[in-house]
Amino acid sequence: MPAVLAALALTLALSACNKSVDAPTPVAPVAPAGTTTLRMGTVMAQGGVMSGGTLDIVKAPDGTEHIKFNTDFHSDFHTGSLGIYLAKSDDLIRNQRASNPANVLRVGTITQSGAQSLPITGTATGFSHVILHCDAAQYNFGAAALK
Repeated sequence: MPAVLAALALTLALSACNKSVDAPTPVAPVAPAGTTTLRMGTVMAQGGVMSGGTLDIVKAPDGTEHIKFNTDFHSDFHTGSLGIYLAKSDDLIRNQRASNPANVLRVGTITQSGAQSLPITGTATGFSHVILHCDAAQYNFGAAALK
């Protein structure tokens, strides 16, 4: 019976992602020209959601940093939009926030797979992961360790 209740709770949590919490951040199809790659990561699925592909943290000639999702990036978007976070681990965003709000930085919102770029307010320095997060359900859909 506990397994049935856990499965029901997970289903309800994931269905909450059908509602977009935040308006999507305007997403550029590609990172600005002339960028330098600072770090790279491979998205690993979390929570039973099919997510994968690669991403880069890049620095533009004007000094701004961006998360650049590559053409192979994908997630299951039947759930609506996903919040994109820089984080200090691959743990749930809510757990990292509870430990210390500075452990996470919300970068923006995405609504599609494929090549795209989100500007980072500030810097990715000090963060070790990019997290794909269902904000409504407070549940991670994927994480990429940055190397």
